[in-house]
Amino acid sequence: MTDETKLIYQQDGDRLVHTAGILSVVSVSALAETDQSLVKDSPDAEHAVITNSTIFHVQGGGQPSDSGIMTSKVNESADSIFEVKSVRRPAHGSQILHFGRFMPAEATRFDAGEEVQQLVHVEKRKLYSRLHTGGHILGLAINALCREGVLSSLTESKASHYPDSAAVEFVGIIEGKHKDAIQVKTDEYVRSARPIKIHWWSMEELLEKCNGVAGGFELPAGEVVGRVVEMEGLGSYPCGGTHVQDCSQVGKIEVKKISRSKGSSRVSYRVV
Repeated sequence: MTDETKLIYQQDGDRLVHTAGILSVVSVSALAETDQSLVKDSPDAEHAVITNSTIFHVQGGGQPSDSGIMTSKVNESADSIFEVKSVRRPAHGSQILHFGRFMPAEATRFDAGEEVQQLVHVEKRKLYSRLHTGGHILGLAINALCREGVLSSLTESKASHYPDSAAVEFVGIIEGKHKDAIQVKTDEYVRSARPIKIHWWSMEELLEKCNGVAGGFELPAGEVVGRVVEMEGLGSYPCGGTHVQDCSQVGKIEVKKISRSKGSSRVSYRVV
């Protein structure tokens, strides 16, 4: 397998319907064991559909994968619908695996070379984009409070943007008494409605300008530029995820809790 899957959502995050070409359809049981293990979060997935391009966000970077459906573009009267449950990178190569099942089970499978229409689950995509942008805004707000002397020096380490476990983590101690200050600064950034912009920067520029790279950052093998999301005038992060168009579209970011363990602090949040 040599053809790679082009990640359309990294260039056009607002596209929710897309025509793609089928490269192959593989039974999950026929995949390498390392790739079969990727479906543990979707136990009812029976096949992996591989296309030459995709608008489905691939799980990673703290963001869940998109879900949705694929339908035949060639034969619109066909009854086959592929329900996309999860989307993952294989252990080897660049052909994205769309895990799911055909509905009904006896439906005709897609053929190699056939065109299909991809449709993303809109409400989930919107929520995941709000959560991902919200996590970056929260991180930038905490970094700003460090610069202002409200918080002691911290090093941003990682983040999760899943609905039930959204949080940003820092090496260093954030005391609980600072929760209100973090909420106020985060609210300020959301109200600013600063545009969200996507850039492709060299490694040198990325390391110079981005937050969240203090612990080391590497581009994927073979890549010479990295994708960056910028909250204009507030800061930027290397990021492959989906985002809203401006800070206000996140809605309310509620700072839920600050927890501390082994010299690190975790600030959990949700968007409402």
